[in-house]
Amino acid sequence: MTTKSYRKIPFLHVLKYVRFLYPVIRFFYQRHAPERLQVKRMGLTFSHPIGVAAGIDKHGEYVDAMSCFSPAFIEIGPLRDVRFSIQNLQGRSCNTVILGNLSNSKDLVSAFTLLYDFVDGIVLNVSLNSSVSKVIDHLLELRRYNDTYKPIIFKLFPDLTSNELDVVAHYMLGSGIDGVMVGAEFVEQIREKMQGLLPIIATGEISTPERAAQILDAGADLIAVTNSPFHYGPRLIYRLVKYLEKR
Repeated sequence: MTTKSYRKIPFLHVLKYVRFLYPVIRFFYQRHAPERLQVKRMGLTFSHPIGVAAGIDKHGEYVDAMSCFSPAFIEIGPLRDVRFSIQNLQGRSCNTVILGNLSNSKDLVSAFTLLYDFVDGIVLNVSLNSSVSKVIDHLLELRRYNDTYKPIIFKLFPDLTSNELDVVAHYMLGSGIDGVMVGAEFVEQIREKMQGLLPIIATGEISTPERAAQILDAGADLIAVTNSPFHYGPRLIYRLVKYLEKR
C-alpha cells in the first residue's frame, strides 16, 4: 500500500520522515489568511476556501506533511482500508480540517463507525439508490449517538441527468446531509438545485488563481484542488490564497 503511494508522490513520502524540516517549509510555503477569508460551514471553521481533494493522500499518510503548504482542509481517500488509515491519523499533529472519503464500501456502516472519531467530517462517495439511501439514513441516525457532531457530505457523480439531480437534491435537502461535493463545472447548476441551502465543495484541477476565484463566484463555498500541490509548484495554495486576499 505505501509502496504505491511512494511511487505516486515521492516528495511527500520523503517529507513524511523529515519532520525537522516542517518549520522551514512552513516559513516558505504557508500563507496565513486574514480572518475575512474564513469559511464557517457545516459546523467547521476553514481558514480560507482552498483545500486538497481525495486521491492525493489515499491512506492519511501525509496529512502532517501536506499541512505545511497551508490547505484549509485535506480530504483523504477514497479509503479502502479504514483501519490502516486510522493508524496513520492517530499520529497526526496538524490542526488542519481532515475529511475522510468513503467510497462504495462493502460495509459502509462499519467504515463510518470506525472512522468517525478520527476525522472532522465524512464524505460519502457512493451512488444513490433506494438501498444506499437507507444506509445513509442509518448513518445519519448513528451520528445522533456520538458525543461530537461531524458533518456528512455527499459527493455527486458527474454523469447524473437533470432528473436524477432533482431526485438527489430532494433527498439531500430532506435527509440531514450537511453539504454536497461536486465537480467545479457543475457548481452553478447544483447551487440552483439546492436553492442555496447546502454548502458546496467544488472539486477540480486548479492551475491559476483566476480559475479558483471564478469557481467561488459561481457559488462554491470551498474548493478541493484535485491536482497534487506539487503539480503546479509547491506554492500553488499559497498563490491561490494570496490572490483571494487581494480581491
